[in-house]
Amino acid sequence: MDVELEPSITITFDKSHLITIGERLYAESIELIRELVNNAYDADASVVKVSMADDKIVIEDDGSGMNREGLSQYFNIGSTEKKKHSKSPKFNRIRIGEFGIGKFASLAAAAHFEISTRRDDFAATVIFDKESWEASRDQWHIPLRIDDPNAWKHNGTKVVLTKLSKKFDISDVERRILEGVPIKAENFAVYLNGKRIVARFLPGHRIPIFEGTDFGSVSGEIIIVSNPKLIFGGAGIEVKVKGVTVKKELFGMEMVPNFSSLTGEVHADFLTVTSDRTNFVLDSSEYKGFYNTMRQVLQRIAHDIKYLQNQKEKKRVRNIANAAVERVKEALRKNPNLAELLGMSIPDENEKPKLKERERNLPKRPMANKKKTLAQKKILSKVLGPSAVVTKFKMGNDGFTCQFDHFGEDVPESYTEGSIIYINIDHPLYKRESKHRDRQLVNVARLLTQEISLLNNPKNSRQAFELQSRLLTETLIEK
Repeated sequence: MDVELEPSITITFDKSHLITIGERLYAESIELIRELVNNAYDADASVVKVSMADDKIVIEDDGSGMNREGLSQYFNIGSTEKKKHSKSPKFNRIRIGEFGIGKFASLAAAAHFEISTRRDDFAATVIFDKESWEASRDQWHIPLRIDDPNAWKHNGTKVVLTKLSKKFDISDVERRILEGVPIKAENFAVYLNGKRIVARFLPGHRIPIFEGTDFGSVSGEIIIVSNPKLIFGGAGIEVKVKGVTVKKELFGMEMVPNFSSLTGEVHADFLTVTSDRTNFVLDSSEYKGFYNTMRQVLQRIAHDIKYLQNQKEKKRVRNIANAAVERVKEALRKNPNLAELLGMSIPDENEKPKLKERERNLPKRPMANKKKTLAQKKILSKVLGPSAVVTKFKMGNDGFTCQFDHFGEDVPESYTEGSIIYINIDHPLYKRESKHRDRQLVNVARLLTQEISLLNNPKNSRQAFELQSRLLTETLIEK
């Protein structure tokens, strides 16, 4: 009795699609160089040399090379060889390749490529030409030339791309190698036109990252850089899989203030990447877990950024305050008669102060019996907070305290109570002048001399401002 077989359909593949895969595999043609360098990394290369000219690109390495079987495996479309052997034999590297389709990436920018290789006593060259391949529609073979292995100094592979359809800027190639190649790996160096590519050091505050997820660990380093202009390609955390950057992310926190100074890298080898290695499978459980973990990390870092910026601002304010105070003191030392008009005495350099470490209460404004404005009450009610900068003005037994703090835009520039001069760093004029150090110094000196003059002449404003003018002139004009 004959058994009737179920009907079936034969799966076929049009060879022209190999060209399409190569030409459209990556969103940017420059990715082909990254792909070829990573192939060398997977082959245990110690040195990879990339040479670029207007009509030719050459990538050569000192890796393990390929024998006849290895070459056949290399041109096996969709080969799972690297998945089966996920670590390299010599350096035990986690291999980057996994899809088996990247070898045709060269077609994204070149119509002709040659792959020459040597492993031990075998050497050969394979030639792929786009026009020849398309002309022989029924042929699935490409030319193989057996070479003399003695012509090679060592094992390795050399890829030569010609008939170029694209031109690349050297700086763009360097950037892509820095991002897309495990450049920091041990026993691995990449040279571009004779210059070794090394990871750039960014000055800033470094925060180590090590987080656990249900799918694996996330590790790396996030940097709050001191100058955002140093970040190449804009802010963002490089997300790496197997040491290779897939994309930059800020995990939905792009609008958080001051995140323009954020960079760094994190490694999450459990993430699944797309075939062109420029993105992740976004709807996977792994990516969703990773994304949520990184959002929590960045939320913590947002507080660190705010603290560091406050510290930086305090340091800047303190430097300006100290500089202004010293200039005023120097002006008074040079003009004892002016100090006398202000009710201050210039001590003899050889005479020790009678009241050491004690501030003299300079004449106060007669405000004790006057009703204070809301702005004045706001200043006086503010507790000395973490953002405050305090500096001392002492001349012998005389002195007062200067407190710089955030009091709000609707509060006066400065105000004095007792022997404390308050300066409001939220005032619009102060904020405008603080963008330029010299102008900020002049502005702070103006406020200090104003309050010092008013301390001794609270009723006679004209006399107070004349004194301020003289003191400010002596403070700022070098003679």
